[in-house]
Amino acid sequence: MADLEKDFGQLRQKIAQPSFQQNQGLSNEVGYYIFDYDPKDELIVRDNVADIAASSTIATIGADVKVFDLFDIMMTIVDQFGYREGFESIEQDDGMAAVVTQMNNILDMDTERNLIVEHIRKAVENDESTIIFLVGVGKIFPLLRSHKILNTMNQVIDKFPVVMFYPGKYDGVHLKMFGQLEDDNYYRAFGLRMEWNENED
Repeated sequence: MADLEKDFGQLRQKIAQPSFQQNQGLSNEVGYYIFDYDPKDELIVRDNVADIAASSTIATIGADVKVFDLFDIMMTIVDQFGYREGFESIEQDDGMAAVVTQMNNILDMDTERNLIVEHIRKAVENDESTIIFLVGVGKIFPLLRSHKILNTMNQVIDKFPVVMFYPGKYDGVHLKMFGQLEDDNYYRAFGLRMEWNENED
């Protein structure tokens, strides 16, 4: 827990840097970051994320932090279409695999402008300086995969830095949900805690 609190302290310092907010000095064109953590620390992570979002504004650090819960977005869209009860029936009749397929079809997850990305894009399209925090990754698994969201999102949202809070392990290429389940490979994001730990060695 001490290491986690220390890393959140470093995160607070990092997001306050103008170079971070403006995506400067990166080896790729878009500032996408993954803050991985032990799933048992979920409540600590939630509290820290909420605290950062409440205290980090244009007046305090030069940018607003906006938190997007991927599960809440997913269910909002499902409810807008009136599909919640339908998914419950699909799971009972055909199993979770069928639910995963239908969910990804409804949300257009194989397209760049899928409904998850569009929801976030519309929420920040008129912003001048924003940092996007993505949470709820564990809650959407296995219905939606984090690497697919990142892959489509970085094609559409490239103005603001994005930090995904990932309950598992990220080594700069491989994503492991809950530290055990293979999610998929993703190599376009910077592993924040990995970077900080390497700098201490």
